[in-house]
Amino acid sequence: MESNSMSDGSEISNSSDTKSQFRLVSSLIGFGVFALLSSSIWLAVRHFGNRAMAGTEQGDSMAGMDHSKMSHDEMMTVQGAFNAVPVQVETVQPRLLKQAVKYTGTVYPYTEVTVYPRIAGQLRNYGIYPGDRVRKGQLLAQLDASERRTQLMEAQSETEVMQKMVTANEMQIQEQAREISRMKAELDYIQLKAKRFKSLVAGGAISQNDYDVVSSEVSAKEAAISGAKIKLVRMQAEIRRDRAKVGQSQAKADTAIVLEGYTDIIAPVTGIVQARMADPGVVVRPGMGILKIGDYSRVRLRANIAQADAMGIMRGTRVMATVPGTKMTPIRGEVSSIFPDANPQTRTITVEAIVNNPGERLLAGQFLEMQVIKDSNPAAISVPQLALHTFQGKPAIWIVQGSGDAAMATRRVVKRGVSSGDRVEIITGLKAGEQVITSGFSRLLEGKKVAMVDTADKSVASLNQVDQGNVVIELVSPTAQEQVKAGAAELTLQVLDKQSKSPIPVKQLDVDVTMPMKNMAPMTTMVDVKALPKPGQFRVKTHFGMKGDWIIKTQIKTSEHSGRKQFTLTAR
Repeated sequence: MESNSMSDGSEISNSSDTKSQFRLVSSLIGFGVFALLSSSIWLAVRHFGNRAMAGTEQGDSMAGMDHSKMSHDEMMTVQGAFNAVPVQVETVQPRLLKQAVKYTGTVYPYTEVTVYPRIAGQLRNYGIYPGDRVRKGQLLAQLDASERRTQLMEAQSETEVMQKMVTANEMQIQEQAREISRMKAELDYIQLKAKRFKSLVAGGAISQNDYDVVSSEVSAKEAAISGAKIKLVRMQAEIRRDRAKVGQSQAKADTAIVLEGYTDIIAPVTGIVQARMADPGVVVRPGMGILKIGDYSRVRLRANIAQADAMGIMRGTRVMATVPGTKMTPIRGEVSSIFPDANPQTRTITVEAIVNNPGERLLAGQFLEMQVIKDSNPAAISVPQLALHTFQGKPAIWIVQGSGDAAMATRRVVKRGVSSGDRVEIITGLKAGEQVITSGFSRLLEGKKVAMVDTADKSVASLNQVDQGNVVIELVSPTAQEQVKAGAAELTLQVLDKQSKSPIPVKQLDVDVTMPMKNMAPMTTMVDVKALPKPGQFRVKTHFGMKGDWIIKTQIKTSEHSGRKQFTLTAR
């Protein structure tokens, strides 16, 4: 028993010693780890603290700079990047430049006629409506003029009666004239008888009493003839009056016939009905318009032009008009009229051009844009308005000198000419073939490197440029047509001889990966290039940090080989 107790006690003692040793070792290890971490933290704090102090000192030194007194070019020098500035360019070419002024205008019909009734009456057979096309002489409506027919019949009857009365009176006048002739013959006989009796009285053949009887008969007959003549004159006056009445009656009848013809309302011109101002069944009268018709075979284009722009415009000046919002072919014509007075409120002058209107597509009141071409130059050197800016009080432009990676911006003062739309003529300071920067020059300064991009901010060069130099650089994987995922990427490039197409065992390949950015320098990313065991083959590790088009520029330049090529990969 005792021996067992002693053995148990020794085992317990040994176990306690082992645990104590384990705790001691653990404590030592923990202390060592703590000391290591503490020293690492101390070193890091010391290192970054010194950099922060250096940055503070640098910031303090920059804070002392007076940026308000720096020019734009100086600020660009301080803040600018070494990357090329993306710009949009235009190659200058002689082109037709029209010195023109553009104004809004309105379409008017060539002629506009209001149809009026010429007599009073109730409208009937009146089915014309706005938009209907009518021909000259076409029946538009009729007037109910039953009263006019009654008046016509009365006038005709009255004329007939008066004509019969005139005929009867003419017969009476003829009879009266014959009676006067008979009486004159009797007078001649009696006068001859009186003459014989006078000689007989002197010879004592007859008595004086017989002569006196014959002499009284002569006087009576003369008096009768005189009365007959007076009656004839009166009858002639009456017949003249009756004839006048016949004329009046006939005139009334003729007027009634004419007025009855006015019951038919006829189209005075060929055109389109613009407005209907009276409805069927309405009683209308002269002076009351019922229809408005416009002739649209030709139209008048009118625009109100500022008096300053009107200088130089004359009859025959060319005009081109377009109707916004339509696919209608531009309308060409000439100024046919310049109104002689200016509007005193707007100080504008109305200019009119008469043009043909095939198909009558242009209608009254339509809005259009009229361009009056005052002059034109078929081979003018011009640039967009946006390409011009002011430099030291003079108009200037930016042009690109050099090409590729050597392209840089140069400012040039120019002399401008006339303006036409969004373009300006350049008289001096620019020639055909030069490249003018049209967008992106706000961050430029003299000699700044530029990268030409299109309106989509892609390189002006093609997506896969033609190989330059005596080598060919190919993108083995991924191909230029493939899309890659944004993020880490690995490319394989191959360098070949341009003639034999065999691999060239070059050891170095320069690779630059960028993404064009709108209105700012391109984004660059890290590139790791490593030559592979296969001759002329390289592995490129890079990182596409954004989705979009990335440009991979490659270049080889040794004593024996040179060349460069650009690829574009799209990251999705």
